[in-house]
Amino acid sequence: MLITGPTDVGKSFVACALGQKACRGDYRTSYFRLPRLLQELSIARVDGRYGRVLTTLARTELLIIDDWGLQPLDDQDRHDLLEILEDRYLD
Repeated sequence: MLITGPTDVGKSFVACALGQKACRGDYRTSYFRLPRLLQELSIARVDGRYGRVLTTLARTELLIIDDWGLQPLDDQDRHDLLEILEDRYLD
């Protein structure tokens, strides 16, 4: 699901409310701000956890990624997002 709209209309609130409802329904749910997720993936690549982090994200039934578009994405960031989305699509 993609939630779009102008600033300060409650997109993050709605996403978190849906995440909370999913948790109550026993769905594995994770919430990330995109800048923090990309930072975590960068660190995981260096310390050898990259594959495990991607596997964990792929197994999460509801993955909420918030704060898209706050900064431009470099090639590595785009690659990481493609990996996350592709793993989720193929399952």
